[in-house]
Amino acid sequence: MVPVAAPSVSIVVPVFNEVPTIDRDSFTPRIHALTELLRPCDEIILVDGGSSDASWQTLQSLAVHLQITAIQSQKGRARQMNCGAATAKGDILLFLHADTVLNAAAWNSFSQALQARGGQPVWGRFNVRISGQSRWLPVVAWFMNHRSRFSKIATGDQALFASRLLFEKVGGFPEQPLMEDIEWSKRLKQVAAPCFLPIGTPVITSGRRWDTQGAWKTILLMWRFRYQYWRGVPATELARQYADAREKIPLTVAVFAKYPQAGRVKTRLEPMLGAEQCAEFARYLLLSTLDKLSSVNVVLWTDGGSDAQWGSLLATRQVTRCIQPEGHLGVRMQTAVQTHLKHSEVVVLLGPDAVQFTLNDLRALEKAAKQHELAFVPALDGGYVALACTRCVSSVFSGHIQWGGAQVAAQTRQVLDGLGIEATWFEAQLDIDEPEDLQQAVLQGCVPEDWVERYPTGKV
Repeated sequence: MVPVAAPSVSIVVPVFNEVPTIDRDSFTPRIHALTELLRPCDEIILVDGGSSDASWQTLQSLAVHLQITAIQSQKGRARQMNCGAATAKGDILLFLHADTVLNAAAWNSFSQALQARGGQPVWGRFNVRISGQSRWLPVVAWFMNHRSRFSKIATGDQALFASRLLFEKVGGFPEQPLMEDIEWSKRLKQVAAPCFLPIGTPVITSGRRWDTQGAWKTILLMWRFRYQYWRGVPATELARQYADAREKIPLTVAVFAKYPQAGRVKTRLEPMLGAEQCAEFARYLLLSTLDKLSSVNVVLWTDGGSDAQWGSLLATRQVTRCIQPEGHLGVRMQTAVQTHLKHSEVVVLLGPDAVQFTLNDLRALEKAAKQHELAFVPALDGGYVALACTRCVSSVFSGHIQWGGAQVAAQTRQVLDGLGIEATWFEAQLDIDEPEDLQQAVLQGCVPEDWVERYPTGKV
């Protein structure tokens, strides 16, 4: 009998911020080692989820290898893996986390197991060994391996795989923010339980999560989430809880403002108000915006004014203040996004002259950003009054966009279309730059007629 050759394999690796800088790159050696295992029929698909570090540049350099393809997709492990699967050409799809090592021993066991199945549909996972400092990690791995062998429910750390036929039969990974691996396993178990193939030789995954957060704390946290998921708690709610557990807050609103100094703010309103009253109006816009957002985590990014001046203006308002960096508006906004995404799931950029913007708008914007990563409220004058994001897309803040002009929103849409990124765009709102804008805002009730009396100097 002629032996059946093992089917071709596409290894899909979702990547997000794995290379802090080019000179701090442990990812490239792992991929180079992986390429040495490949047969001519195999391939590696690297899928970047909008990294803000050197990851995408690194992936592009790796893609010079004939068996490596580098692509981009929206952020989210499930989305990235599905995107990689759509590009892959192999008979078997193997999903490998960026911090998991598939060595020669595990690869050979995998290839032999596939060959023994004689081309029949399969799905499964590897045993796992966790590298790290905690002495509990071998115990954690033992329970993971034995639980998944008997339950046929596996996690992404165990390097999941499936025949293309079975992968497509269950519709790929469910595009949910957490527990996509658990749900995927459950669906495959329902339709193809006899095809389950556990590989006994382990892959090696990083124990940084256990080392950073504590082994027992992490174990209890993940079991709590699995129990809640089994009880029917939506994955979106679990993702919010997970963000909280990682000490990430759900939302930060970054408000950009100049110090309200006569001759420096709202200068296009001077024919109507005069320089001094323009400063008073800018003062009103800022303070009313901060009061409107008093229930939200707000960081004020300021331009001009001394610490003493800002302290006097803000009075008793507990608002964190950052100083805007040098550069065009895009540079300043990108800095705020990158700063706050380290500690927040969603970042919203807002100007104080967005007088129609409400807390309901904020919640809708936050929800849309979680679904599509980017969401905008355009301005009637061609810019936008608010931007929400869950990742930093540098091109959106490019110097090629004519900041302050009437084409900002249109140019932003063109940038996103060119990147293949789908964003949510809400209905346009009024912001106040020209005398006609102020008149319209007063007529619509967005600005009270007695605005000048609302925050008089010295009575904030």
